[in-house]
Amino acid sequence: MKALQNCLIIEPYYEKHELFVLPHTEKPETGIVVAVGPDCKEIKVGDHVYYGVGQEFSYGKEFVVMREPHVLGVMNG
Repeated sequence: MKALQNCLIIEPYYEKHELFVLPHTEKPETGIVVAVGPDCKEIKVGDHVYYGVGQEFSYGKEFVVMREPHVLGVMNG
């Protein structure tokens, strides 16, 4: 997958267990960045980010696409 302009593609983070993914009742607000557009300045692939809005889509699994300014924060850790 390739992100364009200042867009990010994020894989939402769901709480996981060794044997299964725990069922979720609400949309996750964090995820791991899997692709960044060439105009992104502060966020890179692999960053764990906190976000509020984005467009969900499926490409084998669930992803969210959004513009870099819509990311609320990058988690350290």
